Amino acid sequence: MVKKEYLANRKIYLTRNRIRMGLLQNIIQGLKYKRWTLSEVFAYFLKGVARELKIAPDFFFDYYKKVVCNNFKKKWLKRSDSGDSYFDFNGAKLPDISENKNNLFSFALLYEDIFLFPCFYNDNYDKKIVEILDQYMLDGPYGYKDGIFDVTVKKGDVIIDAGAWIGDFSAYAAVKGAITYAFEPVEENFQLLCKTADMNNGIIVPVKKGLSNNTGEITIWTDKEEHADSSFIRKEKDNMIGEKIAVITLDEFVEENKLKKVDFIKADIEGAEREMLKGAANTLKTFKPKLAICTYHLPDDPEVLERLILDANPDYKIVHLRHKLFATVIEQ
Repeated sequence: MVKKEYLANRKIYLTRNRIRMGLLQNIIQGLKYKRWTLSEVFAYFLKGVARELKIAPDFFFDYYKKVVCNNFKKKWLKRSDSGDSYFDFNGAKLPDISENKNNLFSFALLYEDIFLFPCFYNDNYDKKIVEILDQYMLDGPYGYKDGIFDVTVKKGDVIIDAGAWIGDFSAYAAVKGAITYAFEPVEENFQLLCKTADMNNGIIVPVKKGLSNNTGEITIWTDKEEHADSSFIRKEKDNMIGEKIAVITLDEFVEENKLKKVDFIKADIEGAEREMLKGAANTLKTFKPKLAICTYHLPDDPEVLERLILDANPDYKIVHLRHKLFATVIEQ
């Protein structure tokens, strides 16, 4: 009995010790790689300790959320001469979404996937830097470069932004001098995307459709409180509401709009990436665009998405990171 009690206590001790070490490591990486402020570090520490000790964890999480949002606005929210507020990430402008606290908190956490590298690392997507930072980012960056394997946005690129949300990646691409067709089917997000298109000097073409393996109409499920989280294929939470949306295959869109090239496809569409790729086989075969695609929504995404890419064009070389794959055809 004494031995069992000792082993149980030992297990609890080791578990708590791992939590403490993980908390400390996250704080160090946040300071080192993400430029956290001291107030963010303090709030993150309190949140972690409160969760471990079960002392008002909800209160301290709300406190952490408030600190993160306030610091995010201090860093990035600007005001125009006319008094309008907007976010500015090294010239990439986005509308102020501060009124929706849940959307703002999500953005404060997710913004790094698009803007950490251009804002803090001189837009350098070298393999060595990416593979280090990817471990500490929420979903990881949308660029990767290893010698001649180069999946980054270039001036003059024609880009497909699948799952554009409010246009954060599209705004980044505009600053780079690219032309982006930004697909966002959710009405509320689409209205913000149109504002983003107006705010940036580059060419952003908002498209109120989703990309899939056929052309028609389907239901997309949207979180009522947090529109950054939408899904074509499943209802994940009780508070999700259905919205009928138009979908089109990328191959058909390219043909209808007489696009002469497609250079880059970025996709984060909540598990519908495989359907998008099925409808883009001719585009991958003909134009050989660079690909930066999320692979974390479904358990078999890495294998299924790689197979679809290679079935469309066996010349692709593919690199997998934690939550994304990068693919390109290296011309000889």
